[in-house]
Amino acid sequence: MNGMQWISKILFYMKGRYGYDEFSKALILFGLVLGIFSNFSEGIILTAVGMAAIAYGGLRIVSTEKGNRRKELQQYIRVKQSLFSSYRKTRNRWIQRKAFKITKCPNCKRKIRVPRGRKKIRITCPSCQHKFIKKT
Repeated sequence: MNGMQWISKILFYMKGRYGYDEFSKALILFGLVLGIFSNFSEGIILTAVGMAAIAYGGLRIVSTEKGNRRKELQQYIRVKQSLFSSYRKTRNRWIQRKAFKITKCPNCKRKIRVPRGRKKIRITCPSCQHKFIKKT
């Protein structure tokens, strides 16, 4: 059997299947990483979880239930985006910690970024227009 026949058989088998997506890739990579770590830690639980993640990633690839796989992918993307956005917020706050101070409006509790080192300043909340004095 030459290479082209092998590829055509795989393509025929995958017709109507969901296929490879970002979530399947993440599951398989997560399983491989857990498998590598389990070799160093002698943990059978890590090995089992890693194998289950790889198996589920493979199952997603050959699944014919496209609607369910799309829902799982959308859920994965939502969780991933929320984690990345909270990481970016924390990182930006850490980078700007010497130049700016984050304070809350006493009226509406919205977070406001004000410059540091200005002693007492008068702050106007952009949401509720409440004016208050705060030390920076």
